[in-house]
Amino acid sequence: ACPTYLPWLAKMISQFGVVVFVYGFVVAQGVRLENFTTIYPLVTSGNDTRIPLTLGLMVSFSGAYITASSIASVQIALDLINENSSLLPGYRLQYKLTDSQCNQTVAYDNLFLKYVREQPNIVGLVGSGCEDATIAVASISHYFNITQVSADSGAPVLEDRTIYRRYFQMIPSESSLPIVYKALLTMYGWHKLHTIASDKDVFSKVLDVTKGLLNGVAEITSVIYNNANPQNSIDYYIQKGMLFEEDARIIELAMYESDARKVVCEAYHKRKISPKYVLILRTWYLDGWWDPANEKNYILNCTKRQMETALNGALSVSLDTFYTKDHSLSGLTFSQYWKTYSQRGEELGLNYNRSDPTFFDAMWVYAIALNKTIQDLCGTTSFASNISCRDSVENFSYSNNAFVDRMFTHLSNTSFTGITGDVSFTSNGIRSLININVVQYRFRNTGVLELVYLGYVTQTGEINFEKTESNETLFPHGIPPDGAISMEEKEIELSLTIFMYILAVLGLILVSACVIFTAVFRKKRLVRLMSPTLTAMTCVGCFLLYFCIFFAAIQSKTILPTSIICNVRIWLWAIGYSLAFGPILGKTCRVYYIFNDPRPHKLTVKDWMLAVAVCILVAIDVVFMILTLSVPQLRVGAVLVPDVMNPISETGFFQEKTMNLILVCESTPKKSFEIWRIVLIAYKAMLQAIAIPLAFAIRKVKIKGLNDSKYLVAIVFITSISLAVIIVCFAAIYNNVNASAAIYSFGTWITSTTILSLLFIPKVYYLYRDPKGENLPSTNNTYEEQLSCMEDRIKQLESELGTLKKTRKTIKCASQDKSILTDNGTLPPCIKNGTEKCVKSMEMSTEMGFVSAMKDDVCERNGEHTNMDNEHFSVTSQSQLIESAVVIENNGTHSPTMQESSHMKEAAADLRDAHKV
Repeated sequence: ACPTYLPWLAKMISQFGVVVFVYGFVVAQGVRLENFTTIYPLVTSGNDTRIPLTLGLMVSFSGAYITASSIASVQIALDLINENSSLLPGYRLQYKLTDSQCNQTVAYDNLFLKYVREQPNIVGLVGSGCEDATIAVASISHYFNITQVSADSGAPVLEDRTIYRRYFQMIPSESSLPIVYKALLTMYGWHKLHTIASDKDVFSKVLDVTKGLLNGVAEITSVIYNNANPQNSIDYYIQKGMLFEEDARIIELAMYESDARKVVCEAYHKRKISPKYVLILRTWYLDGWWDPANEKNYILNCTKRQMETALNGALSVSLDTFYTKDHSLSGLTFSQYWKTYSQRGEELGLNYNRSDPTFFDAMWVYAIALNKTIQDLCGTTSFASNISCRDSVENFSYSNNAFVDRMFTHLSNTSFTGITGDVSFTSNGIRSLININVVQYRFRNTGVLELVYLGYVTQTGEINFEKTESNETLFPHGIPPDGAISMEEKEIELSLTIFMYILAVLGLILVSACVIFTAVFRKKRLVRLMSPTLTAMTCVGCFLLYFCIFFAAIQSKTILPTSIICNVRIWLWAIGYSLAFGPILGKTCRVYYIFNDPRPHKLTVKDWMLAVAVCILVAIDVVFMILTLSVPQLRVGAVLVPDVMNPISETGFFQEKTMNLILVCESTPKKSFEIWRIVLIAYKAMLQAIAIPLAFAIRKVKIKGLNDSKYLVAIVFITSISLAVIIVCFAAIYNNVNASAAIYSFGTWITSTTILSLLFIPKVYYLYRDPKGENLPSTNNTYEEQLSCMEDRIKQLESELGTLKKTRKTIKCASQDKSILTDNGTLPPCIKNGTEKCVKSMEMSTEMGFVSAMKDDVCERNGEHTNMDNEHFSVTSQSQLIESAVVIENNGTHSPTMQESSHMKEAAADLRDAHKV
């Protein structure tokens, strides 16, 4: 604003220099002490022979708080007192006026120079204009036996009777204001209050009381400024934009009206105004105090209308406006007083101040106490006729302890009804609190800003509205929030929870169906090939994983139940995953072992061996979990943390801020939990890492009936991808309760469902095609087809072995009995035909570790052509082929029956015997 006003001021000074200076002086000074007579009332009639009793009246015509307008109230009170014949008969009460300028030093000077050293001596002091001056004077006035009644101060420090020994106060202490703040905060659910306060005792001490009273009720933030320090002044905070706390909505202004104008103007520009904000001010400011024209030392960057807009809807609390509707001791009701006061104030050119009525009652307090004191000293007869009494009173000196002591006693026992209500004092000399009025700045229909009486707050903190007032009239747009960021614990969305429950139930149904299928068709050869023991372990693991989804969807609003859920969920997932994936990993390893080691006498990998290996994997999980429960640093529990995806949300007309919190599973410290989680994930990822290259190596083997190699590959790859997605997404959005729960649950469901589907659905289909379940499913040029041919060949060989055994006996008999030979030395045709043998020449080659082809059968008859080397190769190859089949059957998921194994072994032995023959 300075660059705009300075050229204008320079121009005005250059043209109207003296005029501008004089105008500025008048505006700055306002009403001055010189405009009033020092003594009131003046004796204008010689017939008034009453003895004057003088009270000191110290008000402020300038400074932070102006109380000069109280002169009108004091004069009206003195007029009524002096007209009352029952009060102070023979005496006339008057005041001696001084100006404290709301300054401690000036107040000290007035006390010494105007009252102590000058005549007449004062019998009491009313004032001293504002808290600063009052505190200064009240701390030393008792040394001169001067009692003091303040009508305009309420600093909490003045309650200390050990320091302010002869001090009385006509308004309750400002320390009562926190009762109103607590009542308002409690009634409207506010939990945050921001205070902008001057460092003056009347404001800073109240802030201390407020913090103590609201401890545990609300959060108190504050800005305490000191205008004497340029780096800590109100102007400095405005310039730096540090006046308002960012999120505060309920703002108390604890300051004199000059600073209040600056703050209200700043609130307008920062839009810290109604209906989204609530300003709370003092009520003892002058009427129309917000008008920028009243600011003498500062150029406000606001118009009057802007100031009124900022104040509209603001609240104000009053300790001094509890006016009675009944007749007071003075004989006036408040309305009658107000009519007289308005007229007198207009005559004197004074503006209304809300502390003026208390000055009126303060004069009556002194009149009653003086009347009783004089009665104690002079009796009930005419005071003026008692010579000794007249000397004690008329020639009052500050060393007259008897007079002052009686005066102090009667002041302490004051009790009457004034225009401001019942007047009495506590043991500390502070006026007893009855009710505290609450008013609101509000535009009327005429567009004029007025103070509207809302109701009052009792000493117990109860708010009582006027009949025409309510929350709807107080806050027509609704109760504004306090600005405190509320904490809301985000729960999993109900729709997502239901969806997760449905997935879990469907999964459990699938597990049950798989178990029932295995139990019903357990004798079918196709089912036996699935290795029932390992399949059962897989089903148990999938059951635990599906059941884990229920715990992922359950969330409690309290720490302990959620901590239990966290641990149960981790246990179920870790053990379930090992049980579900462990058998798949074992089968994959076995198939890889068989196909990459075709030796006939290699180690046989049985089902029970794989089951033991799975149990070891589970045991590692159990040991790991027990370790986490035993070590406090690794113990997992529920912790409230911000929802990183939506930490702060603003809703509604008032844009209320809410911090979204979620309960997550962590350990303390968090670093330990990160290590714990990395180890668990690394362990599971290691199992997947082992399975992936093995699955890649056997990807081209299409063994549907034996070991499910094709589906094992698919299971390994799908579960690996699923686990990787869960780990990456879960780590990225761990603090998003809905997303993390959805990914965790859906990933777990996909893993379990993939395993069960690929294991059982093909078997169900094959049993549907072959209800007997004896024929293995086959494809062209696959090992299953070769195995089936080998089984048929074994049966044929068994038949031929029987023929060979008979031939062996025949040859043996023929060698012993040559008579059966023909003339040319050959066997008869019947024997010759019986020694026919079928030699099958085979070439052993490896296709994925097994026989790839068989040569055509070569039949040779005895006596036509005998090639012993070829015969030796053929029979030996056949025996090796049968032994290989036995090994394969033992290494596969299907264990051959005892009869099948016995037949194959016997066939191999007979083939060797045939070779010898």
